[in-house]
Amino acid sequence: MQTQVRRSAKAAIAPESEAVEQIALALMGVGTLPEARLAETATWDRSDAPCAVGRDVIVAALADNEAPVSITIDQVVTHGKAGTVSGRLTRDGSGTHLFCHIIRFTTAQCRNIAQLVSFEQREG
Repeated sequence: MQTQVRRSAKAAIAPESEAVEQIALALMGVGTLPEARLAETATWDRSDAPCAVGRDVIVAALADNEAPVSITIDQVVTHGKAGTVSGRLTRDGSGTHLFCHIIRFTTAQCRNIAQLVSFEQREG
């Protein structure tokens, strides 16, 4: 089954934010995150798992992701060497969850990811 991705009217994607959105989708199991985008010492802090430290550990964690049924993106914000993507997602059997992904890059050119922070909480 393919995940349905929607954007709320207030989440019109600006060209400079598209890459941040694609990274967030990959963190949720939709699409791929090229291994080369991760700094060798990158970290991924998640609300539902221990912190993943290092490119190889993050890539392995991404391989275990199960994509949700649907994702609604409410907001994408970028500034300098950071970006956030937030909204709601629906998982089979567990209902709707709020999510937020914070992406921090090594430089303002946003080529390599230094840190990922992901929160997911069941709504209601």
